[in-house]
Amino acid sequence: MSQFYALMPDNTIKHISLKEEIVDEVKNKFIAGGRALKPDGIEEDLFNGDITSRRGENITYVYYNLPEDFIRIPDNQADISVYNIAEDIPKSIFWYDNGIYYFQVFNKKNLLQRKTVLQLEVGNKFTKMSQSAFVIEDKIHAIYEAGKLYFQSYTSANQIFSLIDFVTEATDVEIDEFGKTEGINVNVEHIKSIANVKTRRLVKSLSKTENIKLFMQKSPRSRTTLLKQYGVNVQLDENKKLLLPTNNVAELNRILEFLNEDIFRGVITDNLYRSNSKKKDN
Repeated sequence: MSQFYALMPDNTIKHISLKEEIVDEVKNKFIAGGRALKPDGIEEDLFNGDITSRRGENITYVYYNLPEDFIRIPDNQADISVYNIAEDIPKSIFWYDNGIYYFQVFNKKNLLQRKTVLQLEVGNKFTKMSQSAFVIEDKIHAIYEAGKLYFQSYTSANQIFSLIDFVTEATDVEIDEFGKTEGINVNVEHIKSIANVKTRRLVKSLSKTENIKLFMQKSPRSRTTLLKQYGVNVQLDENKKLLLPTNNVAELNRILEFLNEDIFRGVITDNLYRSNSKKKDN
């Protein structure tokens, strides 16, 4: 009997039934993907909201309690509903083996019944596949073992289980310290009153850089040009400091994103984009 499951958006579980002849093949695909994600001897780092995993060098983890439905695995399969491809779109598919769960992110793109899929038949002719199917990827996005949820990509793991509570955000004390940063003029009490999760993350991230100092070292003309080019509406006070807006959280987050280098301009289209990736291109 297979230990193959679908994790639904509400964290309930459905069993995916397999023909006996492909059980080992599917199982081995998940386990091989797990070994690639978490090789033996890899360094483990407790996720603190700002650790960047370096594939092949380390893997991050959080201590996590699985949702209630997982208590049915592996011994109470009869109590678990069966996956229905015509109705169910899980957020993840996973395999359980020997105390370890191997998770793969799943979404509509994995479903084939809405697409025109051609399959080879007799000779060298193709016909349209008429039955519903879904794709199992080669990679695993998260592993759960001994109370720890392991992952390389926070974004992928967060699609499986919400990890928002594990993301580091600036505390009120850290916002006070941020307000002392040379080159800016900001009412920290106003920040605290309007700040959302994104604001606090940006403050936390920006506080670990010298971006504000480096920006303020540019000529006044260069600063003005950059702010205009990147669509950032911010003024300078009488001392030529950045006067951060604190009446509107969207405006505040925009300048914080700019200073944190989370806004970039496409070299081909000249369009502006947002990105929180800090992976350098050498």
